[in-house]
Amino acid sequence: MPAQSQNAPATALEDHTPPDGPYYPGAPKSSSKLQAPIGDYILRVYGTLIMNISTSDTVQVGQDVPLWPLPGNANVTFPDGTTKRAGAVGDTIFTARQSIVGFQVSPKSTGSGWSPSGLVEIDFFGSRPVDPNFQPQNRVFNQPRLRRGYLQLDKGDWKIVAGQDKAILAPLDPISLSHVAMPLGFTAGDLWALLPQVRVENRHKFGKSTLLVQGGILRPSFGDARLTDQSGVNGSAVDGTFSGFGERGRQPFYEARVAYSHPMAGRTATIGVSGHYGREAVGADKDVDSDAVAVDWSIPIHKYLIFRGEGFTGANLVPFGGGIDQGVAFTAAAGATPANFRKIADQGGWLELISPVTPKDILYAGAGTDDPRDRNLMPGSTRSKNSFVWASYFRKLGPDVTAAFEWSFWDFRTRTFNGANLGPRATSGRGNVINIALAYQF
Repeated sequence: MPAQSQNAPATALEDHTPPDGPYYPGAPKSSSKLQAPIGDYILRVYGTLIMNISTSDTVQVGQDVPLWPLPGNANVTFPDGTTKRAGAVGDTIFTARQSIVGFQVSPKSTGSGWSPSGLVEIDFFGSRPVDPNFQPQNRVFNQPRLRRGYLQLDKGDWKIVAGQDKAILAPLDPISLSHVAMPLGFTAGDLWALLPQVRVENRHKFGKSTLLVQGGILRPSFGDARLTDQSGVNGSAVDGTFSGFGERGRQPFYEARVAYSHPMAGRTATIGVSGHYGREAVGADKDVDSDAVAVDWSIPIHKYLIFRGEGFTGANLVPFGGGIDQGVAFTAAAGATPANFRKIADQGGWLELISPVTPKDILYAGAGTDDPRDRNLMPGSTRSKNSFVWASYFRKLGPDVTAAFEWSFWDFRTRTFNGANLGPRATSGRGNVINIALAYQF
């Protein structure tokens, strides 16, 4: 089995690299494993079954995984024709669709060459079936969705991964049971994506320290709604002649990361620097670059205090939720006036403090922000800033059962336009979300 999968408890708290094996969000589970030898292989089944109950005091984009609140002066129209301000409308949501199930397989024994293993992991955050006759909403009929699925080859200090996994860029995420299908802070300071890729890693130890070097190519995937890149998504399992998700650019994403780790305060301190470059084809002969540089860290300041976070700067980062899910501002052609494209520069990040008070009690608190450059915005691309703060308490009810209480406050801002010219700030969207989660890890 890959070495990292034997360290799930440490991974859950320190989480300084994308895990090679089972990952249990939040408080670490016990050392027990659900696995058995089958023929010449070892099969491991793992997962986290999550029940989330949340309530908000305003309308949240994303609902069961809040991304940002609607501006307070926006109106929500009800079926009876009445309206109410979004800032005065809340939601109460019960959902289990963020549960995860995974399978890991590896040979019982390996020779002196490359050691293979494989992993497939799904959740239930896929699309919902459409039934216009009997249950037109089908709010609880959620289809499975592939999260990670890859083959892995290990030999000494080297590793090759081929398949779908977390992006190399900015690999950390805030720890949360309210946001598992997509991480807490996605579109609000946490860059994140699950993409098909081929990457090579080398982990070199010298003394007590470790230097990790990663590099790879990833599927180019933009899906920018402003450029109708999602027009190929029509419910079909087969793409049409124009996929519209970035592949037409004929280049993959290029990403790399270097991370240094050293023991500290009884744990492991890690600092990493990562980079990303891609190119989006937005017209017959028009390309827009996508680039980013990110710094990530996980530092155990004390036995009872861990400081984690990321910071980034870049442009056209819609594949990772950057720019508040805006990559390129765009105005369509009108008469003799050609279409105008402008990539949106962006910066942001998040900070998190973790306090493992006891083996059963862990406190979390942090903040994040995503701040697109206002002068790059255009009419139709008006999201100006998205920030949030949160605090949570995790309590182990048993070796593999965790209860979590989380509060978060969201502050979302937009800009107005006077024609094509940037105008003053529009009304902000602010709201609180409270989430109670119960998770069983196996």
